Amino acid sequence: MAQRNGPIEGVVFDMGGVLTVDPFQGCLDYAGELNLPAGTFVDQLRGPEFAKVETGELSMREYLKFACRDVETRLGVAVDIRRLADCLAAGQRVRPEMVALIGDLASDGVKVGVLTNNAKEARSWWSSGVLPIKSFAAVVDSSEVGVRKPNPAIFSLLVERIACQPARLLYFDDVQENVDGAAICGLTARLFTQPDACREECVRHGLLRRVP
Repeated sequence: MAQRNGPIEGVVFDMGGVLTVDPFQGCLDYAGELNLPAGTFVDQLRGPEFAKVETGELSMREYLKFACRDVETRLGVAVDIRRLADCLAAGQRVRPEMVALIGDLASDGVKVGVLTNNAKEARSWWSSGVLPIKSFAAVVDSSEVGVRKPNPAIFSLLVERIACQPARLLYFDDVQENVDGAAICGLTARLFTQPDACREECVRHGLLRRVP
């Protein structure tokens, strides 16, 4: 791998909402169909029960049962567990622009990594060939290591695995809390908005020779 001359020598991406499409859109749509408050399912996904899924303490099946019971108890609306599972699975679509960016960075000698808060059940999907795993210098999955963003411990583990100084890592996440957590740990952290802006940021740091 080539040695970088600039201050940044590695790029790390969040998975859901960065390498993939918005993971919440299907849940937002389903809440609308059931005439529930728009954020009903999204709020659950951001709550303590799903945090247990992301640290491997709770299975996805157990979480889905909780989510359905919770909505029926609080709001009196029956939720189809299979439909809710499908809504979550709808977010498992990789952005082709991000796959292309990973390839361009790796071919230019940039260390590329992934840091994801994820369910252990998702691993078989993202490791099945939908992402260029061989291009990654490090992958840190919260459900595997038992700690999730923005806990400083997971950023420390990332730094260790990718063998890079924190300030020399450019990190993209679509959740401001995680961006802030990464910045506190010394990473060069940016809020992800869209693939083009992400690529342009990499260009500004001298990591790519040109914008296609």
